[in-house]
Formats: sequence, structure tokens, C-alpha cells
Amino acid sequence: MAQKVEAQGGNGGNQWDDGSEHDAVTKIQTAAGGSGIQYVQFDYVKNGQTETAPLRGIKGRAIAADPFVINHPEEHLVSVEGWYDSSGIIQGLKFNSNKKSSDVIGYNDGTPFTLQVQDKKIIGFHGFAGDNLNSLGAYFAPLIAAPPSVPPKKLEAKGGVSGAEWDDGAHDNVKKVSVGQGEDGVAAVKFEYTNGSQVVIGAERGTPTLLGYEEFELESDEYITIVEGTYDKILGSDGLTMLTFKTNKNRTYGPYGLEGSTHFDLKEEGYKITGFHGRAGATISAIGVYLAPVGTIPLTPAQPTKKLEAKGGEGGTSWDDGAFDGVRKVSVGQAQDGISAVKFVYNKGSSEIIGDEHGKSTLLGFEEFELDYPNEYITEVNGTFDRIFGSDSAVLTMLTFKTNKPATYGPFGLTAGEAFDLKEEGHKIVGFHGSTGDLLHKFGVHVLPITN
Repeated sequence: MAQKVEAQGGNGGNQWDDGSEHDAVTKIQTAAGGSGIQYVQFDYVKNGQTETAPLRGIKGRAIAADPFVINHPEEHLVSVEGWYDSSGIIQGLKFNSNKKSSDVIGYNDGTPFTLQVQDKKIIGFHGFAGDNLNSLGAYFAPLIAAPPSVPPKKLEAKGGVSGAEWDDGAHDNVKKVSVGQGEDGVAAVKFEYTNGSQVVIGAERGTPTLLGYEEFELESDEYITIVEGTYDKILGSDGLTMLTFKTNKNRTYGPYGLEGSTHFDLKEEGYKITGFHGRAGATISAIGVYLAPVGTIPLTPAQPTKKLEAKGGEGGTSWDDGAFDGVRKVSVGQAQDGISAVKFVYNKGSSEIIGDEHGKSTLLGFEEFELDYPNEYITEVNGTFDRIFGSDSAVLTMLTFKTNKPATYGPFGLTAGEAFDLKEEGHKIVGFHGSTGDLLHKFGVHVLPITN
């Protein structure tokens, strides 16, 4: 329950109250005139949604000060300093967060006061106002300590330098390992991970051969502690030739491939392996790992993610980026008749995860936007799909993304065919999946409940 601190100043004008049903104050707008503070106006956030309260006072001809912006949730408002005169008008104000302070707005003249409660933050305001701001009081709520989290540790990839970089990111655990066999060593790898109750299927890295995959699945209480391997010159460049995996159950999986000339191991005492990265072209040239201390709190939120069914046509090959903490960047590839490709950048713990490109880009290139992460997140995706000439099934023709700001990005493409939307009340979008061929056939999302 919020604690109400009495308004300081006079009681002229009309009483007002923004209430205490907010999570935090996010922006403060003020203006001072010759007789003191002309007006104040506050922005609040509740369950991820921003609300602008009515202006308290009168705008008049006063010059507005620069807005004082509070970057919730890392930053919060802790106190307000003020001064009022004998006529009961607030002369000046100064706002203090846990990270910065505003300048004095108005005049630091008259009777001083401070609105502050130890170990609490301001979540609402009340007071009196007429032609000016006559008094100001506040609501306070306890600071809720964030659960401890340990950022993942990324060990450098071992092997050659050919091919393109790939990165599955850090997860809670590795669930399944598949190693593709090649004539000269390791042709491909793919991994499955767990994040809470969510299974994330990583993309295939490298190019599988007719020799297929060898694979193993870990038990629920089993995790990888060591990856050993070798690399050697293959057709003039270094490539992985062998991989072996060891777990906390004293089990060894492998060796997969053929012994090469240069040996390496990836491990750290007291840590488990929770993700993989590396380099790949026609084969796997290098591999590295993410580590998390054994017994730490999982990197993912406790709330379960939900996978909303993909919308569109039935063609193409399925893909799934999985669920993350949030989305940082969206790129939509343009084609003459629809959406040619999509690619995304996600956030996971303290890591930025660059997702794979899904589809085939064209000379028309990509349109893209970056979100103000973590303050901005996607709440809804709208789109259309239609059957076009030469396609066996419907393809995506348009995509639009909406956020909590509120902001709308798009439409990307041309609106044509059947419309759809992907959203769930009280949830944010934290990942994408679908199916692609030469164009994007289907598009779906992973959602996570919005927390304070």
C-alpha cells in the first residue's frame, strides 16, 4: 500500500490528485513564471503502459523547462525539494532520482520543504493548483530489489577464422546436441536449449552431408561442463575436425569426427555451458561457449513464455528464433510482391543476440528500426497475406509493429489479402517464428507477461 505524504505549500485553487496506482514516475514537465511555478504535469507507467496525467496549473506565457525524464525501471524518483512563499504559491522545485537531479526550476526562495521517505520511491503526486501551483505532495512505495542475476561469460571460439560468425546466445541449459559428420571432420552442428519451460531450437550451423548427424540429449539435471575438440587444415583453411562433450554426470559424449593436429578445451571450474557460438561456412571452422555459474538463478524471467500460432500460407520451411528477454532491432526485407526476409536482434541477460536471416533478401534491401530497449517493447504485430502469381501458397505481403510508447513502425510491404494480428493483452513480444521459402509464408510470435 502506498504511503501518502502531505502536500506542502498553500491550499489555494482546486485540489487535485493523480492517485497512487502507478509503478513509477517517468517524466516531469514544469514551467515557472514571475510569481512562481506556473504548472506541473507528470507521466506515469503502470504494467508497461505510459499515462500522462492532466496539467496542474495554467500554461499561460511561462517558459517551460526541459522535461525531467526518468528511465524506468533502472531509474526512479526518490525526492522533491521545493520552496513556497507567504501567499502559498510554490516558488521553485528540484527533482532527484537515484541517478541524477534536475536544475532548480523557478526560485529557491521562501519556505523550503522536501518530499522524501527513506528506501521508498515516488509513484504519484497530489496537491492544490489554480493560476499557479499552490502545493505539492507525493505517494511513496517501497523499492523492490531485483532478483540477483549473473551475466553470462563468453569464451572465445577456438578453430579457424573462415566462414561467417554465428551466435546462439546464452540460455538456462543445453538440452540436445547434434554433430553433423563430414568426410574431413565436423560438417555442421545444431543445439536445443531450455529457458524456463520453453525449448529453443537453434539454427543449423554449417552444411550437413549424407553422413548425417550423431546426437545426444541431456537429462533434466545434467549439464555440459567441458567441450574438447581439435582443428586442422582442411582445403587450405583451419576447420573443426573433432568434438567431445563432458557433463556433470561424469559422462562423455563423443568423440565426433576425426582427431586433428591442434587440441583445445572450453571449460571453467564451477561453471556450466549454456550456449554456443562460432564461425561456419560449408563446414564448422570454430566453436566457442557461454558459461554460467552452477546453481545460479536462470537468466530468463520466471514467467512462462507463450507461443502464438503463426499466420499466413502453408508453404516454406519452418524456423523459430525462440524466446528472449526482449527485441532490440527489426529488419524487414522487401520484394516486389511481398516480404522477402526478416531478421531480428534480441536481448538475453546482458547479451545482444543477432538472429539468423529468414528468407532471401532482394536488391530492394531491408527496412529496419531499433527499439529503445528496455523502455520500449513490441506489443502487437499486424499483417496481411495473399496468394501471388507463381506461388503455391499464400505469402506475407505486409507487416506492421506496434510498441508500448505508443509507436507504430511500418507498414512494411503492401497491404493485400487477408489481415491478421498477433497480440495478447498484458504481454510483450520477445521472439519470432514462422516459415519461409523465397518469400515469407508464415509469421508468429513468442510473448511474455509484462512485469513492473
